[in-house]
Amino acid sequence: MCPLTMRRFFTAYLLYFLLSCTSSSDYLEQGRKLLREGKSREAVQVLNQAVEADADNAEALNTRGVAYFELKEYNNALLDYEQALKITPDFYSPYYNRALLKTTQGDVQGALKDYSEAIRLAPDTAKLATSEAFLNRGQLFAAQDQIQPALTDFDQSIKLNPRNALALYNRGNLRFNEKNLDGAIADFQACIAVDPNFGKAFYGLGLSQVLANQREAACLSLKQAQKLNYPDAANAIAAYCQ
Repeated sequence: MCPLTMRRFFTAYLLYFLLSCTSSSDYLEQGRKLLREGKSREAVQVLNQAVEADADNAEALNTRGVAYFELKEYNNALLDYEQALKITPDFYSPYYNRALLKTTQGDVQGALKDYSEAIRLAPDTAKLATSEAFLNRGQLFAAQDQIQPALTDFDQSIKLNPRNALALYNRGNLRFNEKNLDGAIADFQACIAVDPNFGKAFYGLGLSQVLANQREAACLSLKQAQKLNYPDAANAIAAYCQ
């Protein structure tokens, strides 16, 4: 092959490679948009094209895994997460998503391990995602009555995202169970400041205030929980606010 022909060959190959990557990236963005719109099946179809255009696109594989997960096609989701990790072993998102999948399937220990890997690998710029990983791992710890690890994870989740309403609620609930009423009240109040429609948090706040002998404030909280249709609020109001 003469030098000129060789140069043309490599130029054509490079152009093909660049176009393939661009095409895969475009399909990936289309797939993400469809996922945000709740169109998981359509997202899979588009993401198939992203993977066909670039089989090493770990982002596309991970995103397609999320779409399969939303469709409850768990085996396909698992295959995509694992393939994404083979391509990019330090990619934190597939670990996080695989942890969600393992939680759904009842593999608590596997989920804990994957959340830990996601937390370890997540960059400093991914504070919201890492906050969610700490929250979810904390919930698994709490479900196993591992209170201190759960509290530590909720602390970390809130530190990374002070507006994480679920982390605030969960920490408040643990503090309530530990008889730390001041801490529970502070967490429930912070939670409803973030999400004023969180009826369960108003209920938790009301019960905490009852035990702290803040009866007037407690009744206001419980009535707000009832207004937000939290089912246990009515009985609490009958017991404490008559």
